[in-house]
Amino acid sequence: MYQAVENTKKQGHRRSIISYCLERDTLLFALKLALFVGTILALINHGQAIFTGHLTFDQLIPMLITYLVPFSVSMYSQVQGKRERDRLYAMARNVTEQPEDEATSSD
Repeated sequence: MYQAVENTKKQGHRRSIISYCLERDTLLFALKLALFVGTILALINHGQAIFTGHLTFDQLIPMLITYLVPFSVSMYSQVQGKRERDRLYAMARNVTEQPEDEATSSD
């Protein structure tokens, strides 16, 4: 969990979006959310066909794609939040690491 913060401690180090996406907690949360919300959406959109046994292959593909929407939204929002957190952390660290004479000269 703290690996993201540790990686940003290097001066000028910027992580790629892929590295945020591949973090275990990010993937697990996105998958869990996609399973929950995707199932609800699939039942809303295809429930009648599922429960009556008339689900066709043509309906199966859109139903599976239904799971990609909450997965994508969750992944995007998590990555943006983590990037903002790391950016703010780096800014705060830079402010606290300013030399004494620079910090007092701006007063």
